[in-house]
Amino acid sequence: MRSCLPLIITACLTFCGLPFADTTHTPTYVRGIEIYGNATTRPEILKHFFAFDTGEVLDTSKLRLTRENLRATQLYDKVDIFPHMREDGAHIFIILKESARLQLGYGGEYSTRRHGQREIWYRFQFDAGISNFRGRMEEFWFGASLWDYRSLDVSWYRPFLPSPYYVSASAGAAAYPSDMLPLDYTDVYARLTAGRKIGRRARVYASATPVYRHRTIAGLRDEPEPGADIESLIPFLSERDFYEAFGAVGVVVDYRTSRFDPRGGWMYVSQVRTNRLYRGVNVPFFQLSSEFRHYWPFGADVASLRLLLTARDRDAGAYHRLTYGGAGEVRGYATDALGWDFVANSALLASLKYHKRLVTSPQVPFPLLGALFMGPRDLSLRVDATFIADYALLRRGPADILLFRGPGQDGVGIGFGTRIMIPEIRQSGCIDLVFGRVDQPGGGFSWEPALHIYLDMFF
Repeated sequence: MRSCLPLIITACLTFCGLPFADTTHTPTYVRGIEIYGNATTRPEILKHFFAFDTGEVLDTSKLRLTRENLRATQLYDKVDIFPHMREDGAHIFIILKESARLQLGYGGEYSTRRHGQREIWYRFQFDAGISNFRGRMEEFWFGASLWDYRSLDVSWYRPFLPSPYYVSASAGAAAYPSDMLPLDYTDVYARLTAGRKIGRRARVYASATPVYRHRTIAGLRDEPEPGADIESLIPFLSERDFYEAFGAVGVVVDYRTSRFDPRGGWMYVSQVRTNRLYRGVNVPFFQLSSEFRHYWPFGADVASLRLLLTARDRDAGAYHRLTYGGAGEVRGYATDALGWDFVANSALLASLKYHKRLVTSPQVPFPLLGALFMGPRDLSLRVDATFIADYALLRRGPADILLFRGPGQDGVGIGFGTRIMIPEIRQSGCIDLVFGRVDQPGGGFSWEPALHIYLDMFF
C-alpha cells in the first residue's frame, strides 16, 4: 500500500489542476523540433518566438506560450504545436499556415467642395504592402493617388530581434486643392520613428517629422503682377512656403483579437505632438491625440465603439485648422465639412457600428490568386450589413471640450452600409449611406444624405 501512495497523490493533484513534481519517472527531454508550413520567415527569426529549445525538459506550458507568441505576430492564420514521444525523448511538431503577405488596396473618394465652391472633385488611390519582408518581420508599404489629388508615399519598418526595439522610416509628397479656400497645396514630408515593444501587447515610440508646404492661389501659377494686392484675395497669405518639423512621443496598447476584422478586445493609442522642433512662421503648439476602441462579439455579429479626443494648448492658426467630416471621421458630411465655420482647437469624436453578418460563401480554390498574395490558396466571400452612428463636438480649447462649455460646433451622422470582405487576404470594401444633420440659417436643421465608398475598416 505504501508504494502506491505517490501515484495516488499524483493523480489527485492532476485532477485538481495543481502543479506537482513527478519523482517517480525520469524527466522527458526535447530531442527535436520539426516545423511545417513555414515558407517565408527565416529560421533564426522564427526561433526568437520559441519559449523552449532542444535539450530542455518538456514543459507543456512553454508550448502554449510559443503558440501564443507565434499567433501574436499576425503572420499565421493557424498555429498548432504538439509533442510526439519517441524512444529518445519528445519531438515537437509545429504546424503553421501562413497568412497573406501581400496587401493590396484601391478605391476612390470625392469631395463636394473645391476652392470654397460647390464643386465635386475626385481622388483614386492605390496602395500595396508586404508583411514579413525578406522573411525578417519587416514591413514595406507603397501608396499612390491620382486625379485631382496626387500623392506618393513609401514606408519601411524593421524590428531588431531578439531585442524589443524597432525603427521605421517613411516619406511622401502630395499636390491637392483646398476644400474651403481658393488655394492649391504641395506637401513634402519625411518621418523617422524609433520605438520599443513592451511585452506582446504594447509599445512606446518617439518620432521626428520635417514638413514642407507650398501654397498658391488657385489658377495663379506664376508670380503675380507687380503691385497686385494678393493680401486682398487671401488676407493671411503673407507666406507661400512653410517649413516645419514635428516631434512626437506616444504609446500603443493593443488587446484586440486581430488587427483585421477584430472579433473582440480593445485598443488604446495616445500621442503628444509639437512643432517646437522647428515651427518656422507658424504658431508653436502642443497637441494631445488619444483614441480608444472596443469590440463586443454577439455570436457572428460584432459591435464596435471608437472614442477620439484631440486637445491643443493654444490656437494653432489657419494652417493647422482642426476639421472633421467624411469617411473615417463623421460620416454624413463631406471631407472637412465640420470646423470651417468655427475656429476649433479641441474635438471629441464618438462612433458606433454594428456589423450583422448576412452571408458567407464556402471557400473556393484560387491557386493563381493565392500565389499572388503569398499565402492562402482558398478564398471565400463574406457580406455584412452595418448600422452607423457618428458624433463630433468641436470647441475652442481643451478646458471647453472636457467641461462641455463655451461656444462650439457639433455634427451627427446616422445611417447604414454594407461591407464585402475576403477574409483570407484581409481585404474589404465598404459602401455607407449616412444622413448628416445640417443646421439651417433660420433655425432648425435637416438631414442630408452622403455616400462614402472606401476600402477596409477604419476601426
